Amino acid sequence: MGSALNPFPSTLDGLKNMGGKPNLRQQQRISTRLPVTVINLEGKSLTCQTANLSRAGMMVECESDRIDTLISDRRTIAPKDPVALDVHFSVPVVTVQSVNVTARCHVVHVRRISRKIFHLGLQFSHFEGNGHDYVDQYVSRKLAKD
Repeated sequence: MGSALNPFPSTLDGLKNMGGKPNLRQQQRISTRLPVTVINLEGKSLTCQTANLSRAGMMVECESDRIDTLISDRRTIAPKDPVALDVHFSVPVVTVQSVNVTARCHVVHVRRISRKIFHLGLQFSHFEGNGHDYVDQYVSRKLAKD
């Protein structure tokens, strides 16, 4: 907090100092375009594509009229009242073989990208079977290539 003599102590000649700003992301994300089926707890589903994937979650890209199918009454997402969705997708373990991953997620945010496109930020809360290991291996391989 500044004082009357120096109201902006974190600035230098009126410019904000961003050098000490920490990276708040816990996991690195990889850009992906994988088909993903998203299902709400009422059983309504739709197929979208991932925009990115990390060990902690994924960004799913959906069309605006289709997103209403999943969270029609929940456009505002509150941290203490999460919207739960299930996701099913495949990740390649080798170039010729993929494994299916099923996970429960919480919607972290909904962002409008364009007139018809929305991004759903999903955080993994539970995996079935070895799903987390498959996602971890896939992300690790992709990060090692970069």
